[in-house]
Amino acid sequence: MSSSGDGLLSFINGDTSGENPIVDASNPVNWGRLGQTILTSIIATTVAGVTNVVSAITGAWVSIFGGFEAFLEGSVQTSSGPGLPFDYVPGVIDVVIGGVSTAYGNAFSYSSAQFGIFALPVNTAIVLASVYILSVGLQASASRLFGGG
Repeated sequence: MSSSGDGLLSFINGDTSGENPIVDASNPVNWGRLGQTILTSIIATTVAGVTNVVSAITGAWVSIFGGFEAFLEGSVQTSSGPGLPFDYVPGVIDVVIGGVSTAYGNAFSYSSAQFGIFALPVNTAIVLASVYILSVGLQASASRLFGGG
């Protein structure tokens, strides 16, 4: 009985030469392992925090540019009324191009009704005048934007 008791005592006290004892009777806390665990926990918490911050910044960046893209190009949103479950909401580009095409359509239909056969030269003059005005306006704005007077 004493021999099995000595084996258990040597196992508990860590005199087993190479094996992992359950408890060291003189110092039951394995400070090295506890320090490693605390350090690993601190590193894991820091990594999780940095990952969350990077994810939040990336999400905000994507959200800002996604909203800007939807503002310019339009977007598809869920519908609140009957019919299709989604509605297309036009963006700035759609509204501007739609307005310009409506204005040209109205101008061409008016000139066709007023001038008859001579509507083609009048419509050509309308388009050329519009292109000239747009060109002069863009040149003036580019000059102002890039340091001109």
